[in-house]
Amino acid sequence: MVKINRKDKVNITNIERERYHGPLITDGVSLGYIKIYPWINLPFCSFFFYWALIGETGSRQGWIKILFLTCIILNVVSILFAFSKFLINRFKFLTYILIALLTWSALVWINFIGMLMFAIVGDSKSIEGIYQSPLTPFYVILMMFLFIFACGLYAWYYLPKNQGKVWAFNQVKEGDRKKTWWNNFAIAFAGATIIPSLLTGYIQIAFGVLLGILLTLTLPAVMVDAVYAAIYIRKHPKSDELI
Repeated sequence: MVKINRKDKVNITNIERERYHGPLITDGVSLGYIKIYPWINLPFCSFFFYWALIGETGSRQGWIKILFLTCIILNVVSILFAFSKFLINRFKFLTYILIALLTWSALVWINFIGMLMFAIVGDSKSIEGIYQSPLTPFYVILMMFLFIFACGLYAWYYLPKNQGKVWAFNQVKEGDRKKTWWNNFAIAFAGATIIPSLLTGYIQIAFGVLLGILLTLTLPAVMVDAVYAAIYIRKHPKSDELI
């Protein structure tokens, strides 16, 4: 029987306990995110809530107010929670869930800016312009579809059977044909979106769409990783500490 010394045992345990993160982000989400995200989100959420508060008429249901009020409450609670390292380290599962929700909050106000650029054209700068624009439903449905798709895609990488695999798409080397093809595709897509907008004078529409697509396809990676971290931390409660 082969003997395993204590040092090897520790190394094996550390490897087994190392938290996996998806191939599309450099490092996994950490507890410290909760100290940064709320301060970034709160000014934007507060501004859009105030704008909706004074702009939405009684004939509207006020979904914009409700949405941003929810984001404000979430960010304020997270700010208060983040003041205590004891609470963060004591309730790490909750901390990671809050980080996932804070990422969703960031995606809400970023997509709202993109929707304003896309849906409100011309002199209509009021909140009513969002309800009246025929482009609003198209933008909302598109971003919701991309969000669900991105969350499902990133979650797939965290399935036990997929963890630890080396994926070809993020192992592309300099000068590789695949990398050249993706770069050419990105340039062609950006050109096909922006050039017609420049010619027609509606450049803000192109930027609104590009902003929404880019962030809606990337930020869910952080959300999914935070949820996975919350699940992981329940199995290994002492594997991560905020110092």
